[in-house]
Amino acid sequence: MPFFDFHCHPSLKQMLAPAAHNLTPWHDLKVKLKVGKLFGRETEIGINQLFNGVFNSQSNLKQMQKAGVNLAGVVIYAIENKIAQGILERKMANAGKINLMNPESLQALAPGNNYYAWTKKTMDALINNPTPPAGLGASAGANFKFINNVDEYNRDDLKTVHGILILEGMHCFCTDPTSVHAEADLDDNFNDFMQRYKKRIFAVNIPHMQDFPCANHAFGMQFIKEELFYPTGSGLTTWGKNIIKKLYDKGIFIDLKHMSFYARTQLVALRSQIGFQDMPLICTHAGLTGCHSDQRYKFLNTRPKRSGGTWRIRHHKLRGLIPNTAFNLSSINLYDDEILRILRSKGLIGISLDQRILGFPMESVAYQLNDLPYDQEYIADAEDDIFFRGFANPEDIPFYIPKDDVLSGDEAQVHGEMSYEYHYYYFLNQVFHILAVAKRNGVSVREAGSRICIGSDFDGLINALDCCTTVAQYEEFKNYLRQILTRRPKFWQGLAVKKTDLDVDELLDGIFFTNAYQFLETNFV
Repeated sequence: MPFFDFHCHPSLKQMLAPAAHNLTPWHDLKVKLKVGKLFGRETEIGINQLFNGVFNSQSNLKQMQKAGVNLAGVVIYAIENKIAQGILERKMANAGKINLMNPESLQALAPGNNYYAWTKKTMDALINNPTPPAGLGASAGANFKFINNVDEYNRDDLKTVHGILILEGMHCFCTDPTSVHAEADLDDNFNDFMQRYKKRIFAVNIPHMQDFPCANHAFGMQFIKEELFYPTGSGLTTWGKNIIKKLYDKGIFIDLKHMSFYARTQLVALRSQIGFQDMPLICTHAGLTGCHSDQRYKFLNTRPKRSGGTWRIRHHKLRGLIPNTAFNLSSINLYDDEILRILRSKGLIGISLDQRILGFPMESVAYQLNDLPYDQEYIADAEDDIFFRGFANPEDIPFYIPKDDVLSGDEAQVHGEMSYEYHYYYFLNQVFHILAVAKRNGVSVREAGSRICIGSDFDGLINALDCCTTVAQYEEFKNYLRQILTRRPKFWQGLAVKKTDLDVDELLDGIFFTNAYQFLETNFV
């Protein structure tokens, strides 16, 4: 059986390499740090122990083809200027010390006035390299193509990676989204893109990681200076609502990921107002909060604090349904009521393989003192009356008194020491939480199981699960999950979802391929 991935970036990292390398989306990246001459020779050393493999290839086309990922949401993304600025603030990157990261490319992106040019450059890299260059060790006959409907997909053709086109952020169609001409510019560039490439766009994210004038984003940046990514908007603007109407008119799905909580609630209401209430809801690379949106600020580690036009909030890590797991309660993730809404719309949830999004605690020396782990995010001033509804002053919100329902520092330290094993359970915690939400709300567990797939976000500069760091490990990952579900009776103890509620092979085959294929059979015709 082939594999499916709802959200991957096979061409992102190669675009940052110096032009002289002539890299294509088929090339592997093994990033190293240039340290100068040692014993008279220019020397490079590996840096990925430090960065946990983040800069190495996770889903290039060669990896995907060899792993049998022959159907995937292939994402085009123009790197936002604040990401470029933040990376350039790192001396290693700015000085060109990282061998496959060209500071001149980042400097060209830093002004934020050539997004559409970068979008075309990324698209061209995929379109113009349908087959791998000689000498890469790719399979004979390997190739890539975008498909415009499910009938163009050949399930048995494991030589071909069939791409479903997804755009991550409507800024990709702007030259400069802050320009007074930005709306007209976006429309012109969108039309040019459709004429130029004649490829069907399956889905888009509206905002991504930073301020975009048509929709507020959820805070989600954790490895670059946080203040560059504070959300400052308020939900959907008139421009944003017009964009959504135009996209739905064209049959293009709106990806819920990266929208602020308020923007997501507005999108759901807008769907009905403009006559698209039957359009399925999707989230291509999701994580879960583990709670209903009514509890979105219940589990606070400290009282909210105003900072730079935003509210800084810190969430305890709520324990998962499965022992030795926890959630990330940040509002970039889906709440239980949103999960239910997606299920009832007959939509699709792709589960991210970013360990931070899935709730795995970040490393901290304070865990040795049993300091309670937390996840930090920022809420825009302009949305505080929505997010903190019920409190005129968010600073009045009491912090949560921990019980045994939140992760302790001692446990977080053990998780870090045994991350490879525990990461399987963090992934399963996401799956079984979706199933549990369904069961307690009268949705069939098997129906809910058919609405889940992989949405790795590989090569999106993510900190991947230690037990599945590239698409090449999907088969091994799936097989070990099956062992847990079939050979470890203790796994099922205490779970609301029982083994008799589902068929394990059907569940896993669905998550890794069948569910998405069946969704496309209905919604990509």
